Parts: sequence; structure tokens; C-alpha cells
Amino acid sequence: MHINFKYFIVSIGSIFLALGIGILIGSSLGNNETIQRQNEAIVKDIDEQFNVLKTKDNELSKENKILKDNLDSYRKYIESNQAILTANKLSGKNIGIISFDEKDNSGEVDSAITNAGGNIAFRVIIKESLFEKGSAEKINEKLQKNISSNTELINLVTDSIKNSNTNLNVLSELGYVKVEKMPGQYDAVSSVVFINDSGSKTKKKINDLEKPIIENIKNEKHVVIVQSNPNSSDSADEFSNMKIATINNIDQSSGQISLVNCLINDKLTGNYGKDKENNVVTIAVTK
Repeated sequence: MHINFKYFIVSIGSIFLALGIGILIGSSLGNNETIQRQNEAIVKDIDEQFNVLKTKDNELSKENKILKDNLDSYRKYIESNQAILTANKLSGKNIGIISFDEKDNSGEVDSAITNAGGNIAFRVIIKESLFEKGSAEKINEKLQKNISSNTELINLVTDSIKNSNTNLNVLSELGYVKVEKMPGQYDAVSSVVFINDSGSKTKKKINDLEKPIIENIKNEKHVVIVQSNPNSSDSADEFSNMKIATINNIDQSSGQISLVNCLINDKLTGNYGKDKENNVVTIAVTK
């Protein structure tokens, strides 16, 4: 009988190969079971954490609903009692209104003042075109002046408002101001409200035009700055270091109440209205 050693070598190799595959499969099965147990533990832990978070979320949702309901109740109370809370508080007071854009709406300011018994002494819009190239030359020609700087232009405008002289009419004719109600008896004005509503303000306009005029008026009169809401313009923040009261929700009853209270108490300074981050409303209060 002839023995084929090649056959034996192949057979033995096949046996060892099969044995190796069996060991590998058995080993893999053991590892898979371990991984499976670990995965099950992880999934269980995630489920437990999710249930904890879900419980907390439900509790916070209930608390938020209670807070929202309370805020709505306070808002409705304020709206329904605005007339009572501000009645005759501005009786005998003359208030001036100045804005820097024709788009600024003075309706809420007007109604807040008049409903509280106050009188609107004047309403003037100072336009940014005051600083346009050639404006000083036109004004000099009309008024026989020798103005050569923005500071002199600002002084001319504010002096014209204070003194109610013909210069204001000329500035109006040239289109640099708009007089909706002519100033009169400026000395009798107790406060001036600046409307800061336009959302397209540049820092240059604020620093070169608005701040200097506000500062100029502030040296003689009590000043309050208002705007419709915290998102309409962020420029109210620019005035926070001027030690004056700013109100950013004049379109709401709480803002109008704040305005009236600030107008009767010049010691009230700081920012009032909606907080842009957490929607909390701060109201100016006076005894």
C-alpha cells in the first residue's frame, strides 16, 4: 500500500484549522454575551436618567405655567388699573417731547402724559440731515451765522427750542427739524421725553447727534428716554451711564406707568421695562 504523505498533511492541517475556527467562534460568543450584558446595563441606566429628567421637566413645566399665569394676571391687573394708578399724577406739569426720526411714534407717550393730566408743551423732531455736507453753509446764509462745527449746530438747535425763536422756523424750512407743536414757555417745562424708537440707529448718530443734544437739554431739564420694546433698538443701553431713566416698553401699560412715575420723580434713574434675556418686567415705582 502506498502512503500519500501529502494527503495526511492536508488532513492534519484541516483538523487544526477546524479546531482553530471552533475556538474562535466559541471565544466570540463569549465576548458577545459580555458586550450584550454591558449594553443592557447602559440602556437601563439611560432609561433611569431619562425618567428622572422627564420628571424634572414635568415639574418645571408646571412651575413655568404657574409663573406665566401669575404674570398674565399681573399684566391684566396693570392694564385694567392704569388709569387709576396714574390719574392726575402729572396735573399742572408741562412736558416736552423730542425725537430724532420721523418714524418714531409718539402716540403712547402722548396718551400716557395727557391721561395722567399732563400737558404736552412741544413736540420736535431733530433730523440726522442736520449734519449733512453743506448744511452749515445753508444755515449760515439764512440766519447770518458763522457756524463751522457740529457742536455749534447742536447748540443752535437746542437754543432755538429753549428760546422758541425764529431760528426754529428757519431750521424747519430747511428740513433739519420738524416742529409738530411749537415750543413755548420753555422755562415752565418740567421734563423732556426723548423717543428712541428707530431700530436703524448707528453708533455715530447716537454719539454725534443724540447724546450731545440729550446732554445739552439734561443740563437744564429732567430727561427720560423711552422706546417701544427691548428689540426695537439696543441704543437705550448707550444712555445708561448718563444717570437718566430709560424705559424700553412704552407700548405697554407697565411702560406708560413707569413713564408717569419717572416724570413726577426725577430721582428715579436706571433702566425700566422688559429684560431682553428672561422677559422680566421692571416698573418704576414712586410713593
